[in-house]
Amino acid sequence: MFDIGFSELFLVFVVGLVVLGPQRLPVAIKTIMGWVRTIRGLAANVQNELSQELKLQELQESIKKAENLNLKTLSPDLAKTVDELKASAEKMKADLDKAAAETNTTMQEQIQKMREENALAENVSDQVAQVSEQVEQIAQSTENSLNVEISENLTALSAKATEQLEEEAAELDTQAELERQQAEIEHQAAEMLAKYAPPDDDMVIERKS
Repeated sequence: MFDIGFSELFLVFVVGLVVLGPQRLPVAIKTIMGWVRTIRGLAANVQNELSQELKLQELQESIKKAENLNLKTLSPDLAKTVDELKASAEKMKADLDKAAAETNTTMQEQIQKMREENALAENVSDQVAQVSEQVEQIAQSTENSLNVEISENLTALSAKATEQLEEEAAELDTQAELERQQAEIEHQAAEMLAKYAPPDDDMVIERKS
């Protein structure tokens, strides 16, 4: 019906994918296909109605020609045929009016149905988008919570390690102070011994004398 090649269809598909996105594109394709089916059905109905209208018009023209020839001058068989044609034309007209009313009702029902399907598809698409957004929010929140927890744990470990290092440094300082004091005491004791105790040579001389 339309002179559209594969390249044009591919271009339309790419543009639709970019504009609508991967979530809304199937919904749009489904909606468009529904409209195409509806339009084709309506076109077939209109074509059928036009054909019936043409037949009815030809039949009415034949009846008018017969009436113009004056039915009184016609034979009974021909007059009966004309009456049957009139009845057939009236019946065909009534059928066409009924079909037109049903077609209008059917078209309205199809349009309403397609609107409902489109609304339902959009609702489903919106729900999918909301769920995706909620999942992203939950993932982001979980990631933030994990980052906060890891940061707190690292801070606690760093503080604990710093405290242990400070305690060990304090112990080392205390031990060094004790060693310094002990060395000082030993030095003082050695000085006192050297001051009050005589040297070994003097003790040997005194023993010899």
